[in-house]
Amino acid sequence: MGPRHSTAETANPWVRWDGTGLADGAEGDPDRSPTPVERVARFLRRKLGPGLQQEIARECQRALREGEHDFPGCVDLPSPYGRHLPERVVELLLARLSYEPGMKVLDVGHANGMECHRAMLQSLPGPRHLTGIDIAQPTYDTSVYYLRSVRACIGATPFRSSLFDLIWCISSLEHVGMDNSAYLGGNDGGETTQEAALLEMLRLLRPGGRLLITVPYGRYEDHGWFRNFDEAHLQGLLEPLRRRAMIHDLYYRHTRTRGWIAAEPGPLRTVGYRDQDNAGAAALAAVLITNPS
Repeated sequence: MGPRHSTAETANPWVRWDGTGLADGAEGDPDRSPTPVERVARFLRRKLGPGLQQEIARECQRALREGEHDFPGCVDLPSPYGRHLPERVVELLLARLSYEPGMKVLDVGHANGMECHRAMLQSLPGPRHLTGIDIAQPTYDTSVYYLRSVRACIGATPFRSSLFDLIWCISSLEHVGMDNSAYLGGNDGGETTQEAALLEMLRLLRPGGRLLITVPYGRYEDHGWFRNFDEAHLQGLLEPLRRRAMIHDLYYRHTRTRGWIAAEPGPLRTVGYRDQDNAGAAALAAVLITNPS
């Protein structure tokens, strides 16, 4: 059974912080099509705004405080929860619920970590043993949050086998194998495949260790630098792993009245990434893969 979190265990609030968004800059000629770098910058400005970041942190704190969670069997979302907020409000709650003090954790795709993500890291009870890995250069001082920050491809890491108790791949797998040039200063970022990344992350897990993957989900969409997964693409990745690991998948969708709620995967087939206008995905798949002991 996974970590159980009661109100008493999670009463300490997340650290206080003032979110800061990306600096406003010139948008260039409004009559021309934006470059890939400009498209990513606009997308991140919307997702990284200080008000939005603070709302995400507050909602996650509320869910930890009010819910009786038995992860992964039961994730008790308040109702309403995270109305008009992007999927990060669910993802960070799941990441927090998967963590136990003293775990050796690998955080995949940490270089552009949002303020709410970093607030969650600082809130983790110690001892903390966090390592970050990314193909891009971090945009902040990682030493505040991580013992190590490694710039490397997740498909071929420099780590020895069975090193980590827990791996977070939060909203990162959808970028693997896509056009990541905007993150890399115009350089090509298609250096590995999703299949290779999954196998490498499993190699890094100790026996009994866990890998938490979250991806935008619903109708398949190719956005160039990321994809919105559908059932066929996600299950196609997971099916070869089912013979060697235990897989538990969870699904969520955003509604305008209740915010984020648990969902069955079937009704999500027609949901597009931007259908809810909530600064992010309209639906989410979360997959917990446990390495055999």
